[in-house]
Amino acid sequence: MEEDRLIGWALLSPEEDAFDVYTIPSLRGDPRESQMLASVVNEMSSLDELNTVWVAEDDRVRIQWFEENGFTLADNHFFHFKRSLSGPLAGPPLPEAFSLRTSRGDERDARLRAVASHAAFKSGKPFEEYWLRTLRFTQSPVYVPEHEIFVMSPDEQVAAYCIVWTDELNRVGHFEPVGTHPNFQRRGLGKSLLFEGLRRLKSEGMNEACVCANHDNPAAIHLYESVGFQKVIRLLTYRKKRKHERNA
Repeated sequence: MEEDRLIGWALLSPEEDAFDVYTIPSLRGDPRESQMLASVVNEMSSLDELNTVWVAEDDRVRIQWFEENGFTLADNHFFHFKRSLSGPLAGPPLPEAFSLRTSRGDERDARLRAVASHAAFKSGKPFEEYWLRTLRFTQSPVYVPEHEIFVMSPDEQVAAYCIVWTDELNRVGHFEPVGTHPNFQRRGLGKSLLFEGLRRLKSEGMNEACVCANHDNPAAIHLYESVGFQKVIRLLTYRKKRKHERNA
């Protein structure tokens, strides 16, 4: 904080050995930014390995700091996609008996979504733990039920889902997460779902949409490109393995 103004914040995810630091643009390269980064790294000093979440490949200031402080570039990275929301956004129809609806924000929908998500992302967490985590998220202040969209199967299961996030300042919408249950993949559900999300973002005044995909997920990359998204930049991961340092 600076004179009651937020100039930066950090996201710490110790269960994933990961962190990220966000600052206002004018703080780039400023000693205060370096202090924030150093403080976060020190805060997570008990972990054997540290991973940054996302570092844009053209962010030379941040990359230089990581390299000077013992971090190395990891192989894994994400692609950041964007597409305009101008023009028509008519997508393919859903298969017969499938339907689109918004989350009701209740416990039942949270569990239905958790079933789809747990399977889609091949989570190693026990389902009961995973589902309760999903429930806590849907009960948090940041969750907007109207921004979560479901593709419902004929037997009323969540076959696919996504959440859209809106940035009213920059007029940019973001998809995160996007998932399809393995039992319902390769039916065009994801494409119909994304077009519905694009239409909703446009209706809320967004001019552009973005989404990210891991570099080694060709199915997701193909899906986003089929809906009109284009790769704009890579988001890199920098890693520091403390365990090796202690054993050296």
